[in-house]
Amino acid sequence: MIDGNYKRTQSIKWRDVDMIVWVDYSFLRTLYQAVRRAAVRAWQQDEIWAGTGNRETFRKSFFSRDSIILWTLKTYRNNRRQYETLLTDARWQHVRFVRLRSPKETQSFLSDLPLLKPSTGLL
Repeated sequence: MIDGNYKRTQSIKWRDVDMIVWVDYSFLRTLYQAVRRAAVRAWQQDEIWAGTGNRETFRKSFFSRDSIILWTLKTYRNNRRQYETLLTDARWQHVRFVRLRSPKETQSFLSDLPLLKPSTGLL
């Protein structure tokens, strides 16, 4: 399993995958989730990556050029267009794309997945 929007390594990562799940929620929902997550992390001082000491602050989250909220505002539309183009790109015809547009669709998709089998580590 891999995740992310890192374009530089996309051709390497996608070469051997058989399914890509795109969580394609609306702009307002995505922005709300980014704001809420940033505020909660800053308030609770949650460590973002275990063992790194990297913690959100209100200043970084809301008043910085490195803000995840600013990043969401700047990249949402372009990222969405790029994924829509990739869905029809012949290089990725071996990939099954699953596009989830709402939390309800996501719940349904997840509930239909087989349970993880502890002995094999496979789905």
